[in-house]
Parts: sequence; C-alpha cells; structure tokens
Amino acid sequence: MKKELQHNILVLAVAAFAFRLIFILMFPGPNYFEGISASYLEVAENVLQGRGIVTYADIAPLSSPTSHWSYETFIDRPLGYLFLVLVPYAIVSSPFVIQLLHALLASLTVTALYRVGWLIVSEQAAWRAALLYSVWPLSARFEIAILPDAVMPFFLVLTLWLLIRGVNEPERPKWYLLSGIACGIGMTIRPDVLLLPIFFVAALLALRVAQKPLRASFLLLLGAVVILGAHTIRNYSATDGRIVPLGLGNGISMWEGISQFGDTLGTVYGDERTAALEGYRAWAYPDGIERDGRRFSEALEIIRQHPGWYAGVMAKRIPVLLTPDWIMTRKFAPSLKEFLDSSGEHSIAQYAATYPLSFIIRLLLVLLQYGALVLAVIAVAKDARNKLLWFPVLLIFYYIVIHIPTNTEARYFYPAIPLLLLLASHGWERLRAKRTVVME
Repeated sequence: MKKELQHNILVLAVAAFAFRLIFILMFPGPNYFEGISASYLEVAENVLQGRGIVTYADIAPLSSPTSHWSYETFIDRPLGYLFLVLVPYAIVSSPFVIQLLHALLASLTVTALYRVGWLIVSEQAAWRAALLYSVWPLSARFEIAILPDAVMPFFLVLTLWLLIRGVNEPERPKWYLLSGIACGIGMTIRPDVLLLPIFFVAALLALRVAQKPLRASFLLLLGAVVILGAHTIRNYSATDGRIVPLGLGNGISMWEGISQFGDTLGTVYGDERTAALEGYRAWAYPDGIERDGRRFSEALEIIRQHPGWYAGVMAKRIPVLLTPDWIMTRKFAPSLKEFLDSSGEHSIAQYAATYPLSFIIRLLLVLLQYGALVLAVIAVAKDARNKLLWFPVLLIFYYIVIHIPTNTEARYFYPAIPLLLLLASHGWERLRAKRTVVME
C-alpha cells in the first residue's frame, strides 16, 4: 500500500507540474492583473538592491504640476508573497522562475489533496479529484499567474490536511498547531483567510470530531496568531504605531464594491478612479492608512443606511464569484463584458461569431465549474453524516461568504477549486454507487 501511495503521489505531482509548465510557455510572465505582479516585483528589486521593503510611489497630489517620487514603506499588501518569491527571484531575476515556483507548489497541492481525499472519503475519489485538479485548465492557468492568490490553494489544502491528521491522530496534537501555522502563513499572503481559523474552531467544537476539541482549537488558533502577530509587529514598527495587521485595502474594497454594478451613493469602482477622486495617483500612498480607514467608515455608514439594497448587491455578487472569468482567453480576445460594453449593438451571439474559440473555451469552463458545484452539493446531500466531509464544505462556504460583502471577482474563488473537485469526485462516486445498486 505504501509503494502504491508513493507511486500515485509521484504520478500526480509530475502531471500537475508538466501541465502547468505548458501554461507557463503559453502565458509567460505577468499577463493577468499585471499591476499587482509589478508591485511585488518592484519591491523585490528594492529589497535585493538594499533599499529595504519599500515601493517607489508618486506622492504628489494630482493638483501639483510636478511629480514627487519617493521610496515609501511597503504597507498596501501583506508581505508573505514577497518573501515567498524573493529567494527564487534573487537567484534568477525573471518572472519565469516565480512561475516555476508556482508550478512546484501546485504539484505539492495535488499530492496534499490526494491525501486529504484518502482521509475524508475514499482512495478512488481522492485519486480522481487529484488527477482532475492536476489537469484542470482553469487552475493550471490561474496558478502560474504572478499573484498572491495563485499560491493560496497550496496553503488551504495544506491547512486542511494537517487539521484532518490532527483529528485522525489524537495522540499527536502538534498537527493542529501546524495547521494553524500553515493558515497563518496563508494570511500573510492573502488576508481573506484571516477568519478561517475561527470557522474551523467552530466546526471542531460543533462536530466533536477531535478527542479534545478545546485543546485542538487552542493549538489551531495559537499557530495562526503566532504568524499573524509577527506580521503585525512589523507593520506596527514600520508605521510608527499606526497598526496595519496585514495590509491595506479592506476599506477601499468595500467602498468601491458599493459601485460594483454601477456608480452609486457617491462611490466609484476601481482603484485608479478612487485614487483620482481622492486627489492622488496611488490609492495607498500617501496617508494610505488614514484614507483606507475613512473609506471603510464611509462604506459601513452607506450599508447601514441601505441594508436591503446592499443585501441585493451581495446576492448579485454570488454568480460573479462562482462564474469563471476571462483569464484563459484575455491574451487572445477581450472579455465578454468588455465586448458588450464597447458598443450598445454588440451581443453574445456576435461575440461567439467574432471570437469563436474564446467563446467555446469560456463556455466549457463555466459548464465544468457549475457541473462541479452540482456534484459537490450531491456529495454533501448523500454523505451528510460524514463529519470530516464538512471541513472542505466549510472552507468553500467560507470563501463564498467572506467575499460577497466586499468587492467581488471570480479569481477570489479559484483557490477553493481543489476542494470543490474533491467534493465533486465524491458526489460522482455516490451517484455511480446508487446507479449500480439500482441496476442490480
């Protein structure tokens, strides 16, 4: 059994790495949300050149006739992704080496997913899910993008695997601590998982799967707090006591999100438009902490005054979050929204006729994702008594509910795809088992 497991893991890891290598050759370097990629690469260059963790920003107001470029302490994003890419980037100063690192992490994610599936459901479903994920086109394309989101599947699946090991090995509580540490590192890469340990603790206490749930919960939170605390101490020191636990952006995102479906209630959508409204070229510099805080307060006040309307906005965000966007085809064709917005006479049929390959790829991705969602629901319905199954369910649920209150994009859901495929594979297995019983 051990040799079979090792062989399966090797096959999955090689398949995942090779498949993503194909996508690296197709999409080399930053070509998806290039601004985020450029910001991290710039800071990495500054660190390697001895300037420290700084960014080069024009802090002059738009009203000024001249620019004022200055090296500012980098605070608008968490530091985890910077430190992750810094070592390979120091060896070879090329985005290509970062993409290779992403591909390697993806191959490790596939093997961890296989182990999670083995522990939660069955070896067959685990193998099917891991194999699907290794060659899932949307994941392969996304995970070679030079974005912090792109490496989050690794930390999510690792966190879950360590947590399940803690449940299955009660004599080794260290797994809970390690799970918290893995999640804490994920927080320093993408702060949208900040509340995930609390959700897991609630599940540990409610499901009673751990032998000592209070101890398990404490160790899980301790691991996350240790990492989060170290990051917070750095930001506290770097900002002269103006605490930025992970980074800026929550206030801006929530404020902009009010206008996600059209400018309304005095807000606008987009970082550049927000910066222009505030009178600066960059949304985070200068005085980003104070500006972000003000935007957050303004957003909360708008939501407080219009709760019913905002509930409708959140409902409209769910299909936006769950529907794959244009990541696979933007290099070759505009997105459907861009095409429709460019002329009032454009239609979906015209898009299909003008960009047939792009349209087919996008349609297939949408069908694959929604098919996986349906199968995942079937898995939960057919195996609701499997308490361990609720941990990946909870993680997917978390990724949905944590994003709909703010500015929502489809890429925010992509890190949860591995676990969605695990549930979908289990749902497929349960459907086949029922069909076999009926035929007999």
